[in-house]
Amino acid sequence: MANEQSSGGAAAGAPRIDPGELNRRLHADVAEIEAMGRTGARVDLAAGDASVPAQVREQAARIGFESPVDAAAQSLRHITELPAAERGSGSPIVPYHTAAGRTISEGELVAHTTSAGARQVVFRRAAAVAADVTVTLEAAVRVTADGFAWLDSFGWPVVETDVPVHAFAGSRADYLGAAVTGLRQGGPFDQVMLMVFATALGDFGDGGDDARRGELAGLVGERPGQLAAYVSQAETYAESVRANGPYGACLYRSALESLFENYLGSAALDLVDQEDLDDLDEELREGIPEADSLAPEAIPAGTPVHHWWWNLAVRV
Repeated sequence: MANEQSSGGAAAGAPRIDPGELNRRLHADVAEIEAMGRTGARVDLAAGDASVPAQVREQAARIGFESPVDAAAQSLRHITELPAAERGSGSPIVPYHTAAGRTISEGELVAHTTSAGARQVVFRRAAAVAADVTVTLEAAVRVTADGFAWLDSFGWPVVETDVPVHAFAGSRADYLGAAVTGLRQGGPFDQVMLMVFATALGDFGDGGDDARRGELAGLVGERPGQLAAYVSQAETYAESVRANGPYGACLYRSALESLFENYLGSAALDLVDQEDLDDLDEELREGIPEADSLAPEAIPAGTPVHHWWWNLAVRV
């Protein structure tokens, strides 16, 4: 897979990939996936339902997606849901599957269901994103009626969760410092934006250190391409809420709102096209009511009440 990870998709108007190059990349992806040896596991169903989760755990290093092409697509699509420390620095395929295997082998069993002879086993673990920040990762494994075990999904929870997807236990100053440090050191922009969102949780008040806030605004202003890619990724999440749920779209939209309200002010419109934001909000208004709802517990505590997209996503 392309040796680049980012929080955004292809830029609008980008040149189309040559069919020969596309074919070469696909073959390279499949070869990388096959080299991992995650060709599926076999569960002995005769040992009884109660033994299935333990059998799946024992074979975590062999469990992958049934389709190699899907494995490549899922790796690229969800790699940024992992903490930066688990993403690797090149192709996302190996680190993504490694993190999935770790979640299966070490995570908490949260669901074990049977339907039409097939079983689904779901594991979750809390992974450290930064100091006092964690993310809940979820691996869902499908066990077929004939005992084959395949990875169905991995990343942020898709099964309703009774815990926050992201949990924050630090201070606003800590998060602001982490965001500035991330920008200075060239860290993943999506993780910087997560820290920006964290600074808005609870009562923002005076926002803390004016000099540090100004520094963050200036550093973001020097990275218009990364901000544009982040907006593009927010739009991608918004367009896919009906299939993938609203969490990613709401999180990215809240991070953008936090950046604009608390740091950039009117300068935001020098960096982001207002029409793009309007289109994003329209997509959220139309798509979220048609998507699966979020449990209230999934929303980070202290999320500003005027971030209306979360209210659309939580339907009691």
